[in-house]
Amino acid sequence: MSLTRRGRVTVTVTAVVVLLVGGMAALAMAGKGPAIIKQALGQSPSPPPPPPCPLTGEPPPGGKPVPQRPVVAIKVENTTDAYPLVGLQSADIIYEELVEGGITRFMAVYQCHDALEVGPVRSARTTDPQLLVQFDTHPILGYSGAQLAVTNALSHAGILAYDETSGFAAFTRAPAPRATPHNLFVSTPKLYARAGKAGKSQGAPKPMFTYGSQIPNPSRKVTGASIPFSTSSVADWKWNATSGTWVRQLGGKPMMLESGGPIQATNLIVQEVVVTQSNLRDVLGNYSPELTLTGTGRAWILRGGRMVLGTWQRTGPLAVTQFKTKSGQVMPLAPGTTFVELMPKGQTPTFSK
Repeated sequence: MSLTRRGRVTVTVTAVVVLLVGGMAALAMAGKGPAIIKQALGQSPSPPPPPPCPLTGEPPPGGKPVPQRPVVAIKVENTTDAYPLVGLQSADIIYEELVEGGITRFMAVYQCHDALEVGPVRSARTTDPQLLVQFDTHPILGYSGAQLAVTNALSHAGILAYDETSGFAAFTRAPAPRATPHNLFVSTPKLYARAGKAGKSQGAPKPMFTYGSQIPNPSRKVTGASIPFSTSSVADWKWNATSGTWVRQLGGKPMMLESGGPIQATNLIVQEVVVTQSNLRDVLGNYSPELTLTGTGRAWILRGGRMVLGTWQRTGPLAVTQFKTKSGQVMPLAPGTTFVELMPKGQTPTFSK
């Protein structure tokens, strides 16, 4: 029996629909089909991946959700008496700041990861609350002590600050050969426990950076960076293409942690800041530097073996610092850890090709 023209069209369309539905059903059975087809076949669509860690842009450890907790920041010594340092490999962000006598100290910031031991822990400075209020309403700080003006600044900023006396079991003293004051260490899980409900009620912090796969132009290839803080303190870094990280150098070699790995970061930012002399002095009579972290200034952003010259901007004490290209575009970082060098204005970094 022959079909009419209309009949032939109907049969053809029906056959195409059957093939399409069958094909999508086959894809759905393989886990690759549209959600509506999966649901029709009794399959649930794959759940979306969890949001990334707010301070690294990476997936949370162990496939778990982002911890709903504020940041914990630890003040860490940076002198030969303190080496090898402990726990910095777990930090999301690390800042380096100038202190008395031309030396520097680190502030390691943790949120997605924990560190059972960090240190050696040293004293706080007025720079610290300025940095920390960007992250949370009540960030947590572990430190070894501070002058009254500094503790007042921490309290006024809403920082949940704990030293060896108030932090209780979160702090421990290491045995010899480490000696006081270079033997104080702190546990981030125990510091979270010490903060209790005051820390847990805040949720996760807001992101500090924007992440993306493309490096904006113009950029130039660099293999190393040397960032001066004073006549006696220079931070040297080298690009390691194999690990895809910038590696801190000490005496021409990677600066090693007690864990056996080097201090390294996926992103390296040099932020030029105004440094003035405060009225505070240390026990040797050296004046404590005062850093201005609001306003704007030059910035050098390094990722993927390349450097982008740009600027930083922070509109107020509670605002987040933004890093932009010279054209005004927000500079995307690579997902991973970030090291921020708070270089005094008047100094100039140098870069190796």
